[in-house]
Amino acid sequence: MVPNLGEKTMPLIKGVCAAAIALLMLAPPVSAEQGYIRQGFWGGIDAGVGLVGPSFDGEDDEDDNSFYLGLEGGYAINPHFLVGVELGGWLLAASDLNDPDEGRGISQAFLITRLYPGKQSDFFLKAGGGHVSIWSNSSGDTRRKQGLGLTLGGGYDFRLNEAAALTPFVTFSYGDTGSWNYQAITFGLGVTLP
Repeated sequence: MVPNLGEKTMPLIKGVCAAAIALLMLAPPVSAEQGYIRQGFWGGIDAGVGLVGPSFDGEDDEDDNSFYLGLEGGYAINPHFLVGVELGGWLLAASDLNDPDEGRGISQAFLITRLYPGKQSDFFLKAGGGHVSIWSNSSGDTRRKQGLGLTLGGGYDFRLNEAAALTPFVTFSYGDTGSWNYQAITFGLGVTLP
């Protein structure tokens, strides 16, 4: 079951797009003479909104918009191929000290690759996979299940200067722990330090 992009999601997607456009308009352009080359270590921070479709114990939960936060970093094998690690996740329901039954989330620790198809291309394709953890509070006890997942997506590095880029992205993620699983489509904006 792929999450349904419904009425609740469109205002959030429009907001992320509007923020990306506003930041790009404020950013000073990078000239071709500055010689932007991806080399060595790179890193970034991503934030966005994900439409997450979780399933707990075989019962589909309602698709919901969830805040996404991720950190990533790695090494540029060459200017077209980057490898790294991504730590991220979605908060499905915030924990509440007054209600021990509240709180659910998904986290993932993935090995990822970014492929930039052209020599001067700022567009990239992303793929990765690895460890998934899904947690849920119930009856004052936190239940956590571990499994495997994958992510596929793409983005574009809008260069702010030689050392930073603003990176809008979209990803599809899937994780399975046996009886709990999820699918998510995430739209976001990151800052990449190439």
